[in-house]
Amino acid sequence: MIGVISQERAMEILAKYSGWIEEVGRRYQVPPAAVKAVLYKEMTQTDLMDPLADLAVWTGLTSRKDSSTGYGQIFGRTGLLAVNYALDQGLASYASLGLETDHRLSVDDPEDIRLVWNRLRSDEGFNIEVCAINLRLCAQEMTGRTDFASFSEEETRLTLTRYNANVRHVTAYGEDAFRLMQMFSEPAPSV
Repeated sequence: MIGVISQERAMEILAKYSGWIEEVGRRYQVPPAAVKAVLYKEMTQTDLMDPLADLAVWTGLTSRKDSSTGYGQIFGRTGLLAVNYALDQGLASYASLGLETDHRLSVDDPEDIRLVWNRLRSDEGFNIEVCAINLRLCAQEMTGRTDFASFSEEETRLTLTRYNANVRHVTAYGEDAFRLMQMFSEPAPSV
């Protein structure tokens, strides 16, 4: 793997967007430490093939119409599902998310997926916001609840795993993201 974002750069990006991560965490009732954990994990696992896949999708040089993109490495289809979940839960609207559409977005419509994918690729703030929404959706899928404070450690690991994989057991990704979430939950040392 040829990494694109170093650990140091990932930490700089998290620091730059710390206020936004806190805001979307509050808005969607997702611990900011969980958002930071998956963002850090995704950024530091981004390799050279990821931006090349994005370029191929963006330019139409491939038959693929979707790829994981941005800091959260979110597919357009996944982002669309998360956006519709936020809409259905009354957490957001297409307009509040900056998506201009006159119809309900559908995962069966390649143009709708492309609309979301383009925003995920080009708007880092939107990508981070959808990361938070997707974590809430993952929690709902894995536990039937979205109250992260009530989760056992196992339920938190399952939710973090689900962000990266469509499985019903904890993976190494979920374990790593859980450790990162604990690290990001610790108060900053006083100076």
